[in-house]
Amino acid sequence: MSASPAEPIRAVAKFFFEGERKFFVKGVTYGPFKPDALGNYLGTQDQAARDLAQIRASGFNVVRVYHCPPRWFLDHCAEAGVRALITLPWAKHIEFLRERSARNEITRSVSDAIKLHAGHPAIFAYLVGNEIAPQMVRWLGVRRVTEFIEHLIGLGRSLDPRVLFSYATYPPTEFLLPQNVDFFCFNVYLHKQRDFERYLFRLQNLVEERPLILGEFGMDTIRHSQDEQAEMLSWHVDSVIKCGLAGTVFFSWTDEWYTGEQEVTDWAFGLVTRDRQPKKALHALREKLGQDDAVLPHRHLNQTPSVSVIVCSYNAGATLRSCLESLGKIDYPKFEIVLVDDGSTDNTAQIAAGFPNVRYVHQPNRGLSVARNTGATAARGEVFAYTDADCMADVDWLYYLIGTLTNGDFAGVGGPNVPPPAKTWIQACVAAAPGGPSHVLLTDTVAEHIPGCNMAFWRWAFENVGGFDPEYHAAGDDVDFCWRLQQGGGVIAFSPTAIVWHHRRFTLRAFRKQQEGYGEAESLLRFKHLVFFGPTGTAKWRGQIYGTPRFSWFLGRPIIYHGIFADGFFQSIYPTPQSEVAAYLSSIEWFALTIFLFGAGVFVPPLRIVPYLMLGGTLCVALSYMVRARIEPRFDTIHSRLLVMLLAFAQPLVRGWSRYFTWLHFKRTPGSVIAQHEKLPPGKKIGRSWGRLAYWNEEGKDRHSLLREIFTLLNQENWRYSIDTGWQEWDIQIYGNFWWSIILRTVTEYHGGGKCLTRVQLRYRYVTTTVIVNLIVLTLFIYHFLKTGHVQLFFAIPYALFALFLFLRARRLKTRVRELVDFAAYRINMNRILRSRLRGNPTADAPK
Repeated sequence: MSASPAEPIRAVAKFFFEGERKFFVKGVTYGPFKPDALGNYLGTQDQAARDLAQIRASGFNVVRVYHCPPRWFLDHCAEAGVRALITLPWAKHIEFLRERSARNEITRSVSDAIKLHAGHPAIFAYLVGNEIAPQMVRWLGVRRVTEFIEHLIGLGRSLDPRVLFSYATYPPTEFLLPQNVDFFCFNVYLHKQRDFERYLFRLQNLVEERPLILGEFGMDTIRHSQDEQAEMLSWHVDSVIKCGLAGTVFFSWTDEWYTGEQEVTDWAFGLVTRDRQPKKALHALREKLGQDDAVLPHRHLNQTPSVSVIVCSYNAGATLRSCLESLGKIDYPKFEIVLVDDGSTDNTAQIAAGFPNVRYVHQPNRGLSVARNTGATAARGEVFAYTDADCMADVDWLYYLIGTLTNGDFAGVGGPNVPPPAKTWIQACVAAAPGGPSHVLLTDTVAEHIPGCNMAFWRWAFENVGGFDPEYHAAGDDVDFCWRLQQGGGVIAFSPTAIVWHHRRFTLRAFRKQQEGYGEAESLLRFKHLVFFGPTGTAKWRGQIYGTPRFSWFLGRPIIYHGIFADGFFQSIYPTPQSEVAAYLSSIEWFALTIFLFGAGVFVPPLRIVPYLMLGGTLCVALSYMVRARIEPRFDTIHSRLLVMLLAFAQPLVRGWSRYFTWLHFKRTPGSVIAQHEKLPPGKKIGRSWGRLAYWNEEGKDRHSLLREIFTLLNQENWRYSIDTGWQEWDIQIYGNFWWSIILRTVTEYHGGGKCLTRVQLRYRYVTTTVIVNLIVLTLFIYHFLKTGHVQLFFAIPYALFALFLFLRARRLKTRVRELVDFAAYRINMNRILRSRLRGNPTADAPK
């Protein structure tokens, strides 16, 4: 940083930037001291100038002050080359929201202070308050206090838009999280490193996609030794960097301290004594922080395994160049870049040719999962790190990913994906709409799911799982991989600052196609992981989904633990999971029922009000999302909000329709397959038993042998089926026609000496369409009967014929499946036992 800071600091996702360079806050608090005749709490000009020069020489770049400083102090900051973090004090110890006069006085004092120094180049940011007492917050109401802080921030930003704004909170009011801050600031004093890091990871997830700094941290050298202070502040720096914070502020520069209208002499938190003699901690911090005050002081990684960064691209020429340029700037010692071109027809090959450090692999268009596997085959690294061609990686992306991956017994790790600044108002609305890719956390450090655009796995973990499932062509592969990895005992870590910038869809049409793709992926996932899905076909996450409006006071209001009488030191906020009520009210099933009742209301007038109420509930969910959605400020207009509401209304419908369409399309075995028959040898006939089959074998072949052979036939003949993943009461679900599927279960009786009796049970299972059609027809029958007192043959005969049709289709499917099981048993030398012989000795009665 130059001796006279002039360029304002920007907050970009989880970091600060000075121009194009990251700016890491290395701060120290200064004062307050005994006020002078003018009411300034910063001592004399000469002493301040000497202190600021010493602060700058020690490697610090920010000083935090607790009162609005005089102009001369800011001028000295600019001359020394440090920036000021200004805390604006006001009467927070009183019931400040009760009287309008008190609110107006606070607003006036904040406004006057910001106007006084608007545009001064030495100002880093304003904190529009500091540590409101938790009892007062509970008394006034968390929502009211939060909105008042947001009002002060909005006022300050209108007066001086060049600088950043926030509020300094602390663990007793963890829940004060104003949503319009540029960054979050917490004052935290924890003397145990493990507890401290756990709390920082929690805070990182609470603040989501904005920078987090610590506003105060220190140790008293009266009650502790200087050696203890130096040791604690040293590991503090390591922990702050490890947890991905954007900076920290040490409390304080000197032991001299004046507060509560008196000089404090029984605490000594300073890095220097009252007469400015350096303590041991200052020397330790000089070494830890370094003299280049704008650069993140990277801590040493215990392991630096070689990494293969794998990028899969299909017609992504519009963003591929930016992606590869960002990967080339990554700060990590050992990595390679592998670009897999999945049969692109645009200029992908030409772009790749301009990057000689990128290994280019071309394949025919076979889908995303195959491309990911192709990249893994070509990779040489110990770790596979995946991102997408429409992403740009942060320069420290691999540093944070690998630092987290090697910090525990983890099989994989992921991080957040953040949308870059939107170019149009439609893109900004799409970025704020529901349905975007996000992570799901089980704890503050362990993930259930990480998005495919930002994930990394050890090679051995990838190989143990068997790679990505080729069935997923556009989406869902990352979810399936994460679930399979965890079912095998693997743990996935989460690194909140391992960021990639992920372009959201640029048009409404592209957003619709994305949601259709996600709906298709959900259907395929449900096919394979039924236990993770609810009755409507949406995923049932065990963890917390991030990236959605957390503070919706209409639905999903967060819960706050205040402690008894609001005296808890850690008064935690617990965001509620996504509301199941809201999910049902916005689902396609709810909307279909609404349409059905609209139609039924034509015949049954008392029902007419019901669909209007149901539609009102759906619109309330969309309205709640519209109110709390975060839209980029320059695009945050009325028509943008209305578009977000429309997208929140339409997104679950589009996704749900695609999910059902995919399910009905892919979960049906082709009619030509069902129409065929197995070619049994002469003399072998299909038994007469409908629901139960039995097979005898004296060579030790049991149900597992039979199931393997059934799977072979199902694959050879192109059947559609699901396999038990450990959570079902059946072994196979065989999807048949538009109306029915078959459930297959097996059990083996072991009779000694390799003699096995394997029983097979086949049961019908109806498809959703069977239920829907029958409910509609029966509803019309009941209505007609109530109106006329009888049922006309004109209606009854067609329905009877339809019921006969359903019966014949079910019987045909079951016969065909029974035939397939018989043929599978024959191929492995298992002999069919007729049902009439099961009561006897199977050894004697088994056919030869």
